[in-house]
Amino acid sequence: MQREEYIAQFQSECYLPAASAAMNRFMASYADHSEEIHKTVIGQFDAFSRCIVRLQERQLMDSVHSIAISFPYSSLLCGNPCMMFELYPDFPFFAPHQLQEIFSAPWVFPEWDTFYEDLLGRTQKLGLGTVIRPPYIKSSLWDVARYILHFVSTFVKTQLVDVERLSSFCAMRKAETFRITFGEYMDWQRLIYAQLPSIDIFNCEEDETLSFRVFCSAVYEDKVFANLTLDDARFESCIFRNCLFKGTKLRDAKFEGCDFENCRFEQVRLDGARFSGSKLQNVEMSEVKTNCMIPDPDTILGGFTTTDFINCFLENVSITQSDYSASQFQGCQVKNLTSDTSELSNSLELLLAQG
Repeated sequence: MQREEYIAQFQSECYLPAASAAMNRFMASYADHSEEIHKTVIGQFDAFSRCIVRLQERQLMDSVHSIAISFPYSSLLCGNPCMMFELYPDFPFFAPHQLQEIFSAPWVFPEWDTFYEDLLGRTQKLGLGTVIRPPYIKSSLWDVARYILHFVSTFVKTQLVDVERLSSFCAMRKAETFRITFGEYMDWQRLIYAQLPSIDIFNCEEDETLSFRVFCSAVYEDKVFANLTLDDARFESCIFRNCLFKGTKLRDAKFEGCDFENCRFEQVRLDGARFSGSKLQNVEMSEVKTNCMIPDPDTILGGFTTTDFINCFLENVSITQSDYSASQFQGCQVKNLTSDTSELSNSLELLLAQG
């Protein structure tokens, strides 16, 4: 058998099963220890923020622009996984950091050695060890590591969703454009939080990002939100009247105290969105997606967030051909809520029985 054939057999019969088992272990570990991890991440971020505030109070630091949360793979190689918080004057790694804090984070890659041992055992069991040597096996682990770290970026983002509640974060003087990112050290960084200048959705340059923007007390009437990316946007006390949302991404968007009247959502991504204290009257939702784990070329790895409707009032709302399997409805009142040919969560099914 040629070396290429050995590698193909290794990939299909060793690597893929072992990687799948490892991913299941990692995901189960995150779910089982989510509360402990949350306390660790929030506690460390709070301590880092307080350090910045103290430096600013002593006039030793100006307004901050960018905080990068990174995972250095070297710490995994040394058997002591850690994460680091770094403060940068602009985008991460383009200039020397202004402040750095490192803390232990064994939860990022739990049982990493088990993954290698499983992969090595499968290889030897099939008699591939003469060609597929340990160095090659170890190098193959890093593709899974990067995949996992993308997954962890969503998890960390979820842990910091209420970062604005931290008194230390509020006390920190931030620049007009402020970002928090997560990713590999000295490599890719995913934006997980931002404070950006105000912008008008329908009166701005095409290349202006709409994600992470805050829109307060705006009234949108007879507007078409077509093929827009409004991920992580926040709408506070806004009114949407006779509006169409079509092909728009509203992943992790927040609607607080908003009113929707005679609106239609069509082919909209609502993964992780939250409607809080909002009113939906005469609203149609067709081909709406809430589950970010369903295969999709534009899906950002996740699975820890749901589409939440909290203390909302829904009247004459119809849901058709949609995936609401990853949704939560809490404290909502309904009047004439209907659904047809859609995947529903347990909380939505209970609400439908009332409506």
